[in-house]
Amino acid sequence: MSILHTPQRRVGWLGRAAAVTCAAVMTVGLGATGAVAKPATPSASAADVTGMVDAILADASDAMRYSIAVAAAEPDRSWPAGSIEAQLAGAFQEMPAQRRQSYTDGARSMLAKADAQFGRYGKVAPADYAARGFADVYTDTPLPVNPARLGSALKARHDAEVALKTPGGAQDARCQDCPDPPDDPCRDLGICEPPPAPKPKTGLKFMINKVVCIDETGSGIGEWGSDEIALGGLIVNPAGDTIQVGGYEIPQAFDDGTIWTFYNNGYTFGTFDLPTTYPAEYKATVLLTEVDAGGFASVLTQVWQKVRDTVQKEIAKVVGQVLDPILRSKLISQALGQLAGYFTGELITWIVNSFHDDVFMQAGTSQIKLNSIDDALTGGVFRFSDHDGVYDVHYSWTWRR
Repeated sequence: MSILHTPQRRVGWLGRAAAVTCAAVMTVGLGATGAVAKPATPSASAADVTGMVDAILADASDAMRYSIAVAAAEPDRSWPAGSIEAQLAGAFQEMPAQRRQSYTDGARSMLAKADAQFGRYGKVAPADYAARGFADVYTDTPLPVNPARLGSALKARHDAEVALKTPGGAQDARCQDCPDPPDDPCRDLGICEPPPAPKPKTGLKFMINKVVCIDETGSGIGEWGSDEIALGGLIVNPAGDTIQVGGYEIPQAFDDGTIWTFYNNGYTFGTFDLPTTYPAEYKATVLLTEVDAGGFASVLTQVWQKVRDTVQKEIAKVVGQVLDPILRSKLISQALGQLAGYFTGELITWIVNSFHDDVFMQAGTSQIKLNSIDDALTGGVFRFSDHDGVYDVHYSWTWRR
């Protein structure tokens, strides 16, 4: 786990598009194995999961960005109830007039060249996309990877994890000579007798310890007045469940050099239960905004979760022949959870750069991988640099007791 984590800056959409295109080409190439014989299921390893899921999320993000653009261009349009376009338009309507107009102008400029802005979804005319919406357009478009190969990769990852817990597996080998309790390290793995005794550690917490203003936002006359800062974001547990963290307004105005230290060892940004098996990965994504964001950051988080749920359902449809229904949901959720940082590394950066929204100061993601309950937990620093402002957010992972 890195001690100093600088949030991702904008990653070139051309590079992402190339990754998606490559995945799509692989799909076509692997599928065309013969004119008569039925193609065999392409082989895949556990290591292939991340690359394929990354391509899927990149593709879904293209569609989500299209939805943001059409909603920003026509915020007063009557959008279908419950759609992500309606949710986004509602957020735009709540914005101050000047900020709202900035989004509208930027979106209309984007839509004028949609084919170059939104990946393969750009082939759909803006008027048609607005009429159909994300839910229809995305689900009507095949995934950009070979479904059978993705299913095989998910199963390969699961089989590798199961092998660690079966007789003769790696964990079993570590537990053949278990020392007598209470110093039995194998008891934490739930393999050796006697049964695990109650432990004082009940979970993990991700804490925000301190916020330091190196340089407030704005420059020159634009720096007049203090910054009012809020924290929000997402946490992801080992099962891949993504949970929104509501915005917390820090009760302190920030000027150059202001330091806000939280009482009681920090502000609890997220809390997690202990894993059922090891190793286990936990993630926390922190979004730093100015208070006048008007709730837009929260809406974006909610919309991203809707997009993620839709992606999960679409993957489940196409890998159903390879994976058991019960196992399928678990494996897909875990795979998507591993890429929760996509929301911050790509989408938020795109919004900042495309619409010049000065209430966002980027975001950062920290993750920790536990190999046992005896692991030492540490922390680090997010550095947020945007709009001529620089903030350091100090964080730490601690045990919940």
